[in-house]
Amino acid sequence: MALPSTILKVLKKRPLSYTVLVVFVLDRSLSMSEPKTYDHRGKWDHLVELVEKLLYRLNRSNMAPAFRVGFVWFSDDVAVVERGGQVYFPVTGDNPALQAFKESLNENEPYGMTAMADAIEQAMGVVERYISDTSLPSEKYVTVFLFTDGKETKRTPEDVATAAEKLTGEMLAKLQELNQRNRIGLATIALGLDADRETLRDIASFLREAQRKVLEERGLIDIVDPPYHEKMFIDAPRDDRITKEWEEAVRRFVERLSETAVL
Repeated sequence: MALPSTILKVLKKRPLSYTVLVVFVLDRSLSMSEPKTYDHRGKWDHLVELVEKLLYRLNRSNMAPAFRVGFVWFSDDVAVVERGGQVYFPVTGDNPALQAFKESLNENEPYGMTAMADAIEQAMGVVERYISDTSLPSEKYVTVFLFTDGKETKRTPEDVATAAEKLTGEMLAKLQELNQRNRIGLATIALGLDADRETLRDIASFLREAQRKVLEERGLIDIVDPPYHEKMFIDAPRDDRITKEWEEAVRRFVERLSETAVL
């Protein structure tokens, strides 16, 4: 993938002495089987394809050696994808991240309700393991992407907010104990109008100015947190149906935020 000029400048100035963790927190509640999409397949099928496309793209990125990717599925319960004792995977070579993701699909088809707070807490566990991984450079960047079409059903919206605050607050403190450059962000994507869109926007991290600039350069800023364009939040499609255009814009948004974690 072609990188924005601002990112290329960073890569030219610094050797690849950092890593970037991307964690996908993915809704597999029963409502994700609803065919509210342009081709009448379920939203879950489209989410799977979206993640697979992103993993292919990260594999071809100039930043590929830096990326590590983890996956957390949730409905009534939460499942962290684990393979060979690992909970995050590189995207280089034969793309172990893509292989781990594909292997997780049969056990994570849609059912049940929406334990969002539990899922965020489990994502925090993945981040903690990444922080403590001494085989990686101390310069570490994290972006967590939460995809859901529902509302918290096991606990409360306040629990979701508390879990998100711990993720971005406590984990930031631990990251910056390693290196003051280190950062973490939480991006949220509403996959339907029935999602708790207010909470999703509230818990999303604010865009940094460099990220906002890249999104503007790539013509993506209009879809991000309208009308304010301040937070790492994408609202549901207006007519509650996933279109090709919306899906492609979400893919590009995730790709750009993954790349710009280092800025």
